[in-house]
Amino acid sequence: MYLKEIIFKILDTECGKRRTIGTGRKRIVGGVEASPGDWPFLAAILGGPEEVFYCAGVLVADQWVLTASHCVGNHSDVNGWTIQLGITRRRSHAYYGQKVKVRRVVPHPLYNVGVAHDNDIALFQLAVRVRYHEQLSPVCLPPAQRALAPGTLCTVIGWGKRDDKDMSEYEPAVNEVEVPVLNRNICNQWLEHRDLNVTEGMICAGYPEGGKDACQGDSGGPLLCKDPDDSSRWYVGGIVSWGIKCAHPRLPGVYAYVPRYVPWIMRQIRLYDDEHARSDDD
Repeated sequence: MYLKEIIFKILDTECGKRRTIGTGRKRIVGGVEASPGDWPFLAAILGGPEEVFYCAGVLVADQWVLTASHCVGNHSDVNGWTIQLGITRRRSHAYYGQKVKVRRVVPHPLYNVGVAHDNDIALFQLAVRVRYHEQLSPVCLPPAQRALAPGTLCTVIGWGKRDDKDMSEYEPAVNEVEVPVLNRNICNQWLEHRDLNVTEGMICAGYPEGGKDACQGDSGGPLLCKDPDDSSRWYVGGIVSWGIKCAHPRLPGVYAYVPRYVPWIMRQIRLYDDEHARSDDD
């Protein structure tokens, strides 16, 4: 059985399906506001007893949310986190929305080791398994060997700011913007004077002229790409990691390159799912 088939089997045969294609209403950082139910795999990560919006994430299995390690930081205490699923508006109390507590936080052990921002990926194991429905379902994980070719158009979604001015606020509704994957060497040329490096564990996306990008508050959210074998199915190609300013020329957004981390992701899911199953049997 090929890895892609194993992933679909383990996670869900209906991963990556959208209920509808939103038409969008409001222009935001070169993108549009998503309609309710457009992105059923998006997660809002809330921190502390006040459940303050902290980062975004993406549901990859019925008990697992993928996000960025820099969102987790040193806050590995599971009691400090709440995951909100099945919504497009952060403050929504929609009938379909679910708030779930966290069983385990799994940051990548090599995050920020050697190169700044490298291995910026983490997992939340939810305290319970969520039930899928029209507005809550998992995204697909790509095969580990998938290469995101330069020029591939993907969509970044999140509740982040519409610009990088200090006074701007996080958006109440999900916004989406389409950006092309860029050649890693070009990204490194553009960022060379900043003494920053786009590693094999990262991918960047955006336009030379800027104008479309993720921004503050989008961290941990997904860069979503259409499955080349099934255009109705979306997989997570990247996780919003870092960038300099927002949507400025030759300063593209940089993402953790998910295909590289699929083996690690699958190992954590198998390890802790098995551990959970054993503890339930005890």
